[in-house]
Amino acid sequence: MDSVKKIFDNNKVKVLAGDLPAGEWEFKEGVLWGGFDQVNITSDLKQIDVKTEESAKNIAQTLGWAIAGNIVLGPLGLLAGAAMGGNRKNILAMCELKDGRKFMASMDSKIFQQMLACTMAK
Repeated sequence: MDSVKKIFDNNKVKVLAGDLPAGEWEFKEGVLWGGFDQVNITSDLKQIDVKTEESAKNIAQTLGWAIAGNIVLGPLGLLAGAAMGGNRKNILAMCELKDGRKFMASMDSKIFQQMLACTMAK
């Protein structure tokens, strides 16, 4: 069951440029983890700004909804599930840390909302 949850839960942040090493980082419990580096977003994030938003389709999630729709409603459910499942918004954001470091990252809109909430909780 955990492997299925990992497919549907997107906790990846792709650092594209800036003062943090570029690559795929994991956002978990208010902390960005990248290799041996970590950034505590809860205490270190000063500001986060949206640069672009785009819709993206998660293939694994789309297939899951299509299969579930097929099982429950047959062929029409297959089409409905394929149309409904896997739609996400990707956010490209500029992040500034309290120590002056900046980085640009691409992330799921849910992660962006969590990171934005960290800046407002102070």
